[in-house]
Amino acid sequence: MSEFSANNATKPISLSHLGWGGNVVCVICPNCDWRYLSVPGRITDECPHCRAGGLQEFQSDDFSMMTDFIKPPEMYLPFNVPQEKLSEKLSQFAKTIPFAPEDLTIQNLFSRLRMVYLPMWLVDSQVKANWQAECGFYYQAKSHQEKFSGGRWNTQEVIETRTRWEPRLGKLMRQFHNISAPALDEHRRLMSALGNFPFEQAKVISPSELFGNATTFAPMVRIPSRDKDDAWPDTLPRFQERAREETLQACAADQIREFKWKPEFSTQNWTLFLLPMWTSYYLDDENKPQSILVNGQSSQMSGTRRASMKKAKKVSLTILIVAVVILALAIAAGLLGMLVPGLMLLAGIGLVISIIVGLAAIYPIATVWNVNRER
Repeated sequence: MSEFSANNATKPISLSHLGWGGNVVCVICPNCDWRYLSVPGRITDECPHCRAGGLQEFQSDDFSMMTDFIKPPEMYLPFNVPQEKLSEKLSQFAKTIPFAPEDLTIQNLFSRLRMVYLPMWLVDSQVKANWQAECGFYYQAKSHQEKFSGGRWNTQEVIETRTRWEPRLGKLMRQFHNISAPALDEHRRLMSALGNFPFEQAKVISPSELFGNATTFAPMVRIPSRDKDDAWPDTLPRFQERAREETLQACAADQIREFKWKPEFSTQNWTLFLLPMWTSYYLDDENKPQSILVNGQSSQMSGTRRASMKKAKKVSLTILIVAVVILALAIAAGLLGMLVPGLMLLAGIGLVISIIVGLAAIYPIATVWNVNRER
């Protein structure tokens, strides 16, 4: 994680001065170093990321060292998954794991759900640039084609849409708003697990509204691990794409290619854009928490699948006992078959069944080994 950058301000800066209001605190997980903002009295003791206990409040009245990280949120996507659908998703996840650990129940998963907002940067900036590009304009061209049909040649008129490319250059001066950039080092991994978010449904939010909707535990806002200097290079391609779109519109062109520009940026403003994520977990055979992540908008779910070798061994042992009992009965029938010849056939059938059942005892252990190997 990037270290908090220094600030030359002489006066202490509180979270309220940074735009978060007076009833917000910063807590830190000493195990994974994830840092959150939330409201006191409604914070779970467990870290929603690593599930280690003992979140520690950042004991300071001066947050000047964090001003490049703790920006007030400008927009967010609210949690939009009905409880019934969320419960169904968790149940489906539990059912996909054969020989699931005893702790993996829908009740446990649901009771351990926590709301976390993942941050992204939103950048506003004034841009001044010289640009050049090739602009394409559609036009229709008429031609004729000869086809042999019905024993003779026929001429058909064909109208094609073609593109005329022309060089263009000019100057651009625009105020671009809400250019996004990852605010977390883990952004790519988390987005791969959670899937897409409908950014067009974003809403304006204030901290009081953000933390005031929960009934039990308040949502926790993950503090960015990348400051604006680290995140700035990720904004440049998005600024260029927006400039490219502006140029295409200004030239009234249908296509554009070979776009090049030399931009100058000024009057930047950085705020946060928050994405909703549910987290939960279950304990495996070693009592280690296995995390589950759920997209707060689409309900897409991702989690580590760990089957229980303890449960598989118990099932295998039960099957082996059944196989031994069948084998014992088969042997007994074989011994009696010396006196009653008709029992020899029954003994043979019992022997075959005991072998088949004995081989089936391998299935639970092999299944669990294969599931745990794929994680």
